[in-house]
Amino acid sequence: MQLIVYGDFNCPYSYLASQRADALRRRGHRVDWCAVEHDPRLSMTGTPSVADADRWRRELAEVGALALPGEHAPINVPALISNTYAATSAYAESLTDGVADRLRRDLFDAIWVRGAHLSNAYDVRPLIAALTFPHVPVRSLLGLELPQPGLGNPDPAQPTRMLGGTITPTGAPLTTTGWRRVVGWRRQWLTLGVPVVPAAVNSTGVVHFGVDALTWLAGLLADREPDGPRAGRRPPASQTATATASERARASATASATALERATASERATAPANRTTEPAGTVNAGR
Repeated sequence: MQLIVYGDFNCPYSYLASQRADALRRRGHRVDWCAVEHDPRLSMTGTPSVADADRWRRELAEVGALALPGEHAPINVPALISNTYAATSAYAESLTDGVADRLRRDLFDAIWVRGAHLSNAYDVRPLIAALTFPHVPVRSLLGLELPQPGLGNPDPAQPTRMLGGTITPTGAPLTTTGWRRVVGWRRQWLTLGVPVVPAAVNSTGVVHFGVDALTWLAGLLADREPDGPRAGRRPPASQTATATASERARASATASATALERATASERATAPANRTTEPAGTVNAGR
Protein backbone atom coordinates (compact mmCIF):
# COMPACT_ATOMS: atom_id res chain seq x y z
CA MET A 1 0.00 0.00 0.00
CA GLN A 2 1.12 3.55 -0.72
CA LEU A 3 0.44 6.23 1.87
CA ILE A 4 1.53 9.73 2.84
CA VAL A 5 2.11 10.86 6.41
CA TYR A 6 2.36 14.52 7.44
CA GLY A 7 4.04 15.28 10.75
CA ASP A 8 5.82 17.93 12.79
CA PHE A 9 9.07 17.26 14.63
CA ASN A 10 7.88 18.97 17.83
CA CYS A 11 4.72 16.84 18.04
CA PRO A 12 4.84 13.69 20.22
CA TYR A 13 2.01 12.11 18.19
CA SER A 14 4.09 12.63 15.03
CA TYR A 15 7.04 10.99 16.77
CA LEU A 16 4.92 7.89 17.23
CA ALA A 17 3.68 8.11 13.61
CA SER A 18 7.30 8.29 12.41
CA GLN A 19 8.12 5.01 14.16
CA ARG A 20 5.07 3.36 12.63
CA ALA A 21 6.00 4.67 9.19
CA ASP A 22 9.38 2.94 9.52
CA ALA A 23 7.70 -0.28 10.66
CA LEU A 24 5.33 -0.19 7.68
CA ARG A 25 8.22 0.29 5.30
CA ARG A 26 9.90 -2.78 6.71
CA ARG A 27 6.71 -4.68 5.84
CA GLY A 28 6.78 -3.55 2.23
CA HIS A 29 4.48 -0.52 2.33
CA ARG A 30 5.51 2.63 0.52
CA VAL A 31 5.37 5.52 2.96
CA ASP A 32 6.17 9.11 1.99
CA TRP A 33 6.90 11.33 4.99
CA CYS A 34 6.15 15.04 4.55
CA ALA A 35 7.44 17.42 7.23
CA VAL A 36 5.23 20.40 8.07
CA GLU A 37 5.17 23.11 10.73
CA HIS A 38 2.07 22.71 12.84
CA ASP A 39 2.53 26.19 14.33
CA PRO A 40 4.96 28.49 12.45
CA ARG A 41 4.26 31.24 15.02
CA LEU A 42 6.33 29.52 17.71
CA SER A 43 9.21 31.64 18.96
CA MET A 44 12.55 31.19 17.22
CA THR A 45 14.19 31.32 20.65
CA GLY A 46 11.98 28.50 21.95
CA THR A 47 8.68 28.46 23.83
CA PRO A 48 8.91 27.33 27.48
CA SER A 49 6.89 24.14 27.90
CA VAL A 50 6.00 25.09 31.48
CA ALA A 51 3.69 27.73 30.01
CA ASP A 52 1.29 24.89 29.12
CA ALA A 53 2.51 22.09 31.36
CA ASP A 54 -0.91 20.49 31.93
CA ARG A 55 -1.59 20.06 28.22
CA TRP A 56 1.83 18.55 27.60
CA ARG A 57 1.35 16.18 30.53
CA ARG A 58 -1.99 14.99 29.09
CA GLU A 59 -0.55 14.55 25.62
CA LEU A 60 2.43 12.50 26.80
CA ALA A 61 0.12 10.30 28.85
CA GLU A 62 -2.08 9.69 25.81
CA VAL A 63 0.91 8.99 23.55
CA GLY A 64 2.19 6.51 26.12
CA ALA A 65 -1.18 4.74 26.11
CA LEU A 66 -1.18 4.61 22.29
CA ALA A 67 2.37 3.23 21.97
CA LEU A 68 2.64 -0.34 20.70
CA PRO A 69 5.13 -2.87 22.08
CA GLY A 70 8.58 -1.97 20.85
CA GLU A 71 7.74 1.68 20.22
CA HIS A 72 9.36 4.47 22.21
CA ALA A 73 6.95 6.95 23.77
CA PRO A 74 8.49 10.20 25.01
CA ILE A 75 8.58 10.53 28.77
CA ASN A 76 9.56 14.16 29.24
CA VAL A 77 8.75 17.37 27.43
CA PRO A 78 11.70 19.49 26.26
CA ALA A 79 12.23 22.60 28.37
CA LEU A 80 11.90 24.68 25.20
CA ILE A 81 9.47 23.80 22.40
CA SER A 82 11.28 24.21 19.10
CA ASN A 83 10.13 26.21 16.12
CA THR A 84 10.66 23.52 13.48
CA TYR A 85 11.29 25.72 10.44
CA ALA A 86 15.01 24.82 10.35
CA ALA A 87 14.32 21.13 11.00
CA THR A 88 11.67 21.01 8.27
CA SER A 89 14.04 22.72 5.82
CA ALA A 90 16.84 20.32 6.70
CA TYR A 91 14.59 17.32 6.10
CA ALA A 92 13.48 18.72 2.73
CA GLU A 93 17.11 19.11 1.66
CA SER A 94 18.08 15.68 2.99
CA LEU A 95 15.99 14.03 0.28
CA THR A 96 18.53 15.34 -2.23
CA ASP A 97 21.41 13.82 -0.24
CA GLY A 98 19.69 10.46 0.28
CA VAL A 99 19.67 10.64 4.09
CA ALA A 100 16.06 11.71 4.66
CA ASP A 101 14.91 8.74 6.74
CA ARG A 102 17.94 8.79 9.03
CA LEU A 103 17.72 12.56 9.52
CA ARG A 104 14.00 12.33 10.29
CA ARG A 105 14.71 9.79 13.02
CA ASP A 106 17.63 11.83 14.37
CA LEU A 107 15.55 15.03 14.52
CA PHE A 108 12.75 13.30 16.43
CA ASP A 109 15.24 11.62 18.79
CA ALA A 110 17.05 14.90 19.44
CA ILE A 111 13.82 16.57 20.58
CA TRP A 112 11.92 13.74 22.27
CA VAL A 113 14.76 11.61 23.65
CA ARG A 114 17.48 14.14 24.45
CA GLY A 115 15.21 17.15 24.96
CA ALA A 116 17.20 19.31 22.52
CA HIS A 117 16.14 22.74 21.34
CA LEU A 118 16.35 22.88 17.51
CA SER A 119 14.90 26.27 16.57
CA ASN A 120 18.32 27.55 15.52
CA ALA A 121 19.88 26.46 12.23
CA TYR A 122 23.24 26.07 13.97
CA ASP A 123 21.70 23.46 16.29
CA VAL A 124 20.31 21.49 13.34
CA ARG A 125 23.43 21.55 11.16
CA PRO A 126 25.49 19.16 13.34
CA LEU A 127 22.76 16.53 12.94
CA ILE A 128 23.01 16.91 9.15
CA ALA A 129 26.81 16.76 9.12
CA ALA A 130 26.82 13.62 11.27
CA LEU A 131 25.12 11.84 8.35
CA THR A 132 26.66 13.53 5.32
CA PHE A 133 30.21 13.73 6.70
CA PRO A 134 30.47 11.13 9.47
CA HIS A 135 33.35 11.04 11.90
CA VAL A 136 36.25 8.87 10.75
CA PRO A 137 38.58 7.31 13.37
CA VAL A 138 41.83 8.77 12.10
CA ARG A 139 44.07 6.59 14.25
CA SER A 140 43.14 3.50 12.23
CA LEU A 141 44.08 5.31 9.01
CA LEU A 142 47.45 6.76 10.01
CA GLY A 143 49.97 6.44 7.22
CA LEU A 144 47.31 6.41 4.51
CA GLU A 145 46.59 9.24 2.11
CA LEU A 146 43.17 10.61 3.05
CA PRO A 147 40.91 12.14 0.39
CA GLN A 148 39.83 15.74 0.83
CA PRO A 149 36.12 16.48 1.46
CA GLY A 150 34.26 16.72 -1.83
CA LEU A 151 37.26 15.64 -3.91
CA GLY A 152 36.16 14.48 -7.34
CA ASN A 153 32.70 16.07 -7.16
CA PRO A 154 32.32 18.93 -9.69
CA ASP A 155 29.55 20.58 -7.66
CA PRO A 156 31.14 23.52 -5.77
CA ALA A 157 28.35 23.38 -3.19
CA GLN A 158 29.05 19.75 -2.27
CA PRO A 159 31.56 20.47 0.52
CA THR A 160 29.07 22.93 2.02
CA ARG A 161 26.33 20.31 1.97
CA MET A 162 28.61 17.64 3.43
CA LEU A 163 29.42 19.89 6.39
CA GLY A 164 25.75 20.48 7.23
CA GLY A 165 25.22 23.70 5.30
CA THR A 166 22.02 22.56 3.59
CA ILE A 167 20.08 25.23 5.47
CA THR A 168 20.85 28.94 5.67
CA PRO A 169 21.61 30.74 8.95
CA THR A 170 17.94 31.77 9.07
CA GLY A 171 16.81 28.14 8.79
CA ALA A 172 15.61 28.32 5.18
CA PRO A 173 16.42 25.57 2.66
CA LEU A 174 19.64 26.15 0.74
CA THR A 175 18.16 25.36 -2.67
CA THR A 176 15.02 26.19 -4.60
CA THR A 177 14.25 22.47 -4.77
CA GLY A 178 14.20 22.22 -0.97
CA TRP A 179 12.07 25.36 -0.68
CA ARG A 180 9.54 23.98 -3.15
CA ARG A 181 9.29 20.77 -1.13
CA VAL A 182 8.59 22.67 2.09
CA VAL A 183 5.98 24.91 0.46
CA GLY A 184 4.40 21.99 -1.42
CA TRP A 185 4.07 19.80 1.68
CA ARG A 186 2.45 22.59 3.65
CA ARG A 187 0.04 23.42 0.85
CA GLN A 188 -0.98 19.76 0.49
CA TRP A 189 -1.43 19.41 4.26
CA LEU A 190 -3.61 22.52 4.54
CA THR A 191 -5.67 21.31 1.57
CA LEU A 192 -6.71 18.29 3.66
CA GLY A 193 -9.00 20.68 5.55
CA VAL A 194 -8.02 19.97 9.17
CA PRO A 195 -4.67 21.43 10.35
CA VAL A 196 -3.83 18.54 12.70
CA VAL A 197 -0.72 16.37 12.83
CA PRO A 198 -0.10 13.63 12.25
CA ALA A 199 -2.24 13.20 9.16
CA ALA A 200 -2.19 10.02 7.09
CA VAL A 201 -3.57 9.65 3.56
CA ASN A 202 -4.03 6.26 1.92
CA SER A 203 -3.81 5.45 -1.79
CA THR A 204 -7.53 6.14 -2.32
CA GLY A 205 -7.36 9.60 -0.75
CA VAL A 206 -8.99 8.76 2.59
CA VAL A 207 -7.49 10.96 5.32
CA HIS A 208 -6.99 10.18 9.01
CA PHE A 209 -6.03 12.85 11.54
CA GLY A 210 -4.42 12.85 14.98
CA VAL A 211 -5.19 9.85 17.15
CA ASP A 212 -7.29 8.38 14.35
CA ALA A 213 -4.20 8.41 12.11
CA LEU A 214 -2.18 6.55 14.73
CA THR A 215 -4.97 4.01 15.17
CA TRP A 216 -5.16 3.48 11.41
CA LEU A 217 -1.39 3.01 11.11
CA ALA A 218 -1.49 0.52 14.00
CA GLY A 219 -4.21 -1.38 12.13
CA LEU A 220 -1.98 -1.63 9.05
CA LEU A 221 0.79 -3.04 11.22
CA ALA A 222 -1.68 -5.64 12.50
CA ASP A 223 -2.56 -6.51 8.87
CA ARG A 224 -5.98 -4.96 9.13
CA GLU A 225 -7.29 -1.55 8.12
CA PRO A 226 -9.67 0.04 10.64
CA ASP A 227 -12.82 1.60 9.20
CA GLY A 228 -12.51 4.62 11.43
CA PRO A 229 -11.45 5.89 14.84
CA ARG A 230 -11.41 3.46 17.73
CA ALA A 231 -14.71 3.41 19.58
CA GLY A 232 -14.84 5.98 22.32
CA ARG A 233 -11.57 7.56 21.18
CA ARG A 234 -11.58 11.24 20.31
CA PRO A 235 -8.78 13.49 19.06
CA PRO A 236 -6.77 15.23 21.80
CA ALA A 237 -8.42 18.34 23.16
CA SER A 238 -5.48 20.45 22.02
CA GLN A 239 -5.82 19.21 18.43
CA THR A 240 -9.59 19.71 18.42
CA ALA A 241 -9.15 23.22 19.73
CA THR A 242 -6.50 23.92 17.10
CA ALA A 243 -8.75 22.70 14.31
CA THR A 244 -11.71 24.76 15.58
CA ALA A 245 -9.58 27.87 15.91
CA SER A 246 -8.22 27.34 12.42
CA GLU A 247 -11.72 27.00 10.98
CA ARG A 248 -12.74 30.23 12.69
CA ALA A 249 -9.59 31.92 11.36
CA ARG A 250 -10.34 30.77 7.84
CA ALA A 251 -13.92 32.02 8.10
CA SER A 252 -12.68 35.36 9.44
CA ALA A 253 -10.11 35.60 6.66
CA THR A 254 -12.78 34.88 4.05
CA ALA A 255 -15.05 37.56 5.47
CA SER A 256 -12.17 40.05 5.57
CA ALA A 257 -11.24 39.25 1.98
CA THR A 258 -14.84 39.78 0.87
CA ALA A 259 -15.04 43.10 2.66
CA LEU A 260 -11.71 44.15 1.11
CA GLU A 261 -12.91 43.26 -2.37
CA ARG A 262 -16.07 45.31 -1.87
CA ALA A 263 -14.08 48.27 -0.58
CA THR A 264 -11.65 48.03 -3.50
CA ALA A 265 -14.50 47.90 -5.98
CA SER A 266 -16.09 50.96 -4.38
CA GLU A 267 -12.77 52.82 -4.41
CA ARG A 268 -12.18 52.05 -8.07
CA ALA A 269 -15.67 53.21 -8.97
CA THR A 270 -15.05 56.63 -7.37
CA ALA A 271 -11.37 56.95 -8.38
CA PRO A 272 -10.30 59.61 -10.96
CA ALA A 273 -9.86 58.40 -14.50
CA ASN A 274 -6.09 59.00 -14.46
CA ARG A 275 -5.49 57.13 -11.18
CA THR A 276 -3.22 54.09 -11.42
CA THR A 277 -4.37 51.21 -9.25
CA GLU A 278 -2.15 48.41 -8.03
CA PRO A 279 -2.75 45.03 -9.70
CA ALA A 280 -5.08 42.79 -7.76
CA GLY A 281 -3.41 40.00 -5.81
CA THR A 282 -0.14 41.87 -5.24
CA VAL A 283 1.09 40.64 -1.87
CA ASN A 284 4.47 40.85 -0.21
CA ALA A 285 5.73 37.29 -0.06
CA GLY A 286 7.18 36.47 3.30
CA ARG A 287 7.24 34.08 6.14
